[in-house]
Amino acid sequence: MRFWILLLVLGWRMRWLAKHDGSFRERLENKDIVLQLRTASGKVARYYVVKDQQVAPHGGVHARPSIALSFRDAKYAYDTILQAGKDKMVFMKGMGSKDIVVTGDPAEMMWFMSLMKFLPPKKKKK
Repeated sequence: MRFWILLLVLGWRMRWLAKHDGSFRERLENKDIVLQLRTASGKVARYYVVKDQQVAPHGGVHARPSIALSFRDAKYAYDTILQAGKDKMVFMKGMGSKDIVVTGDPAEMMWFMSLMKFLPPKKKKK
């Protein structure tokens, strides 16, 4: 359940950033892809359509994503995504151990990793 909620919030956050953060929007420039995050079983899955500097989140499994990250299970996926902001190598470690299977263009996965720094909410200055 936590992974499902994380994917939902991730979609909302990326959509909001695409509208309100110029640096994030620059990263979306010239992108026309479908990014999918899911469990290996497909029980929990969401995909994000990136086009025209916008992000549109959708529930379920996409028939032909440009890139898909398939995690061994929901708990592992949740923990890995939360760690990604602190440890950029966490996805590489997961791919090495086959706990994360990436299908599609690996360059697009690296592009997605570059978005991680934008995802946590900014702390308000006092």
